[in-house]
Amino acid sequence: MSKQYILINLNKAESAESRLEKIREKARWGIFGVLIILLLGMNIRVWMIGSGYNSIIKQKDNEVSRLKSDIAKLESEGKNLSKYDIMEFADLEQGRFLWAQNMEELGKLTPDDMAITGLRFKREKLIIRGIALTFEDRKDFEIIDEYVQTLRRNKTFSGNFAKIKYVGHSKITVRGQDIVRFEVEATI
Repeated sequence: MSKQYILINLNKAESAESRLEKIREKARWGIFGVLIILLLGMNIRVWMIGSGYNSIIKQKDNEVSRLKSDIAKLESEGKNLSKYDIMEFADLEQGRFLWAQNMEELGKLTPDDMAITGLRFKREKLIIRGIALTFEDRKDFEIIDEYVQTLRRNKTFSGNFAKIKYVGHSKITVRGQDIVRFEVEATI
């Protein structure tokens, strides 16, 4: 008869120390992966910023070359422009005041229950005169102050004026209806 043996594998179970080491190894790889992703993300962001600057530089180079060609063209036509002339033209272009845009914006900002009756420009000040309907539940000053605040908040209109202020108002009756006359001053 043959002998039968019972085989026992004593290496089957892992020790607590080897399990802890595997967990530590996974944590190290996880941290390493997060760091690699962060570094890669930062490099991509830096590359995007750099390409944005490159496009701005190309745009400015194109503008400089266009200006040089315009200057060369003007010189070939016989018109002598000095640097001073060019700088004066640039200052004029930057510092000009477009009344049409401001008047259009003023019209858009004026409510339907209000009307502009007069505009006067004197000593760097635009005087705006108008009339407004009165309401029983609102004070006359509130109506005018709300309009002045609307003018101040609008950057397109108020950007051209250093100060916009309420000057005064008076109440009148026309055909049995109370109306407020007001005056607003906008200093350039």
